[in-house]
Amino acid sequence: MSSMTKKQKEQGLIALAVVFLLAISAYGWYMVYSPAQEARVAAEQTFKSEREVLMALQEQLKALPEEERVSTSELQQRVSVEPLSELIVLQLEQAELLSRSQVQTIDIADSPLELLTPVEGIENVQKVQTTVSFETADYAGITRFIQEIEAMKRILIIDSITFSSNGEVTMVEEEDEILEVTLSFSAFYRPDLIALSDTLPKVDAPPPANKIDPLPKNDGTDLANVEEDEEADAEVDVDVDVEVDENGEDEVAAAEANDNVAGAQTAKTHKVVKGDTLYNISDRFFGDRSGIEAIRKANNMTDYIVKSGTTLTIPEKP
Repeated sequence: MSSMTKKQKEQGLIALAVVFLLAISAYGWYMVYSPAQEARVAAEQTFKSEREVLMALQEQLKALPEEERVSTSELQQRVSVEPLSELIVLQLEQAELLSRSQVQTIDIADSPLELLTPVEGIENVQKVQTTVSFETADYAGITRFIQEIEAMKRILIIDSITFSSNGEVTMVEEEDEILEVTLSFSAFYRPDLIALSDTLPKVDAPPPANKIDPLPKNDGTDLANVEEDEEADAEVDVDVDVEVDENGEDEVAAAEANDNVAGAQTAKTHKVVKGDTLYNISDRFFGDRSGIEAIRKANNMTDYIVKSGTTLTIPEKP
């Protein structure tokens, strides 16, 4: 009797083991293998549809005539590699004339493009923020001014419009008051695409008349230190003359003094702050973008991106 009981126990264990294996197999089939197979089939279908779309787009691209393909110069009219603030000012002047308005102030500033949700591929896009205040006689003038701004080929966004509304005219003798309007809009550019500088749109603007550029590249420190630099140069000249008179070594003393002054003036550094680009830094120290490659070479840079907080060595202007 005891042997039969032991045999029954073994059979029961075998039955439990079989049931357990069947349960594991069913779980693996329905919870692992089957979903994986469905995901693979869905991925294959997605890949097939995407490939068909790609092939269709390639066929459409081949069918386009050569003259209809977009050139880099046309794209730069929408998003350029430089701020092109001059074009914005010229468009504001045109809007002022056609809307019969009177521009009071123009403020243009560069800043990085900040998005609530980061988008891949536009990390190096910079924003040109323009704020213009003008006066106009009626609401039609505001509408015409905005229409002329939006007529630019450049991609831009109207950020805000504020104006003072006229009160209700209750008497015939009353005249409508002048509307004071403040308009703010943003345009964009890609300073990292230096290789496309040759296809930059031409600016049909009059040449400068040896005047100080009021655009944001002036940080205000140069004008404040002009008199101090002139006084320092005068003191250096006086010291050189005194040394020449006392020692009698005219050429040696003058040459050493001039070398020391030149070395002090050319040894420059710049700490990068938020919003700085190689274009802005070159424009500040060299007057244009001709110093971009010199700055990269002096700092052993492998790209055109500068990071906030780093200190750059500014070489002597070539």
